[in-house]
Amino acid sequence: MSEKEQNAEIAQKPKKIGRDRFNLLDSPVFGVAVVILFALGIVLLPGEKLGALMLGKKGTDAASLGNAIFRALGFVVLGLLALDLGFGIFGFKGRGKGFLLSLPFVAVAVNNAPLVGLASGAVSVNASAISYFLFALYCVFVGLFEEIVFRGIVFPLILRKMGKTRKGIFWSVIISSALFGAIHVVNFFSSSPGAVVLQIGYSFLIGAMCAMVMLLCRNVFACAALHAGFNFAGLIADELGTGQVWNAVNITLTAAVGALAILYGVFVMVKIVRPDEKLKLLYNAKKD
Repeated sequence: MSEKEQNAEIAQKPKKIGRDRFNLLDSPVFGVAVVILFALGIVLLPGEKLGALMLGKKGTDAASLGNAIFRALGFVVLGLLALDLGFGIFGFKGRGKGFLLSLPFVAVAVNNAPLVGLASGAVSVNASAISYFLFALYCVFVGLFEEIVFRGIVFPLILRKMGKTRKGIFWSVIISSALFGAIHVVNFFSSSPGAVVLQIGYSFLIGAMCAMVMLLCRNVFACAALHAGFNFAGLIADELGTGQVWNAVNITLTAAVGALAILYGVFVMVKIVRPDEKLKLLYNAKKD
């Protein structure tokens, strides 16, 4: 290889601006594996037992509190790792247009609430104020934790490896979303196989949507807010309410909103996202 070719190869290689104490930037596959294994460890911690120890009783409130605490700790640890890597995922300056372009995805989170059931009386949610608070806290920290894992670290690491072209960006979205869906196999221990397979499928789609938001905003908190809102809207009836959530109208509406979200996501990938300097802020380790 000539000196000119060597210089060209060095110029194309993403710069390391973060301190990267653990040398993950040069070994993104290893970095992805380590971060996902850490996430699995956090998810499998006995959250309800910790909550019961603090509240003096088991149940939904205890599970919400304990799992929120574990995920909050996980978010802090991985947030520090993201800062060490130098990924530009925490900034707000110059992100206003990205936030506006992300707003159509909010419809997916809103539609995840059992609006039809609540309006018709088929679904009711009756809980104490503390239960609402603890469940909301749980959803917030699940959103923060899972987004720092998959959109804050895993996605930029894959982008660093593949994201120099539009095709590379597309496959980075697909791979990171597939990994996000796959991690939900741990729910085979607590749910029916059919429900888990369904969860893996829609988790892939939600992961792709949040990856789009990260591409638009380069801000993990925007992804976490969308994720937390989706979880809160979709799970509150199951966790704190009663009644039949799904019916023909709700399924049809969800399918329609989902199809529109997919079309908008395609528009974002084709017309808006491109491998430019702004995108490199995600994985080139430039501190905001």
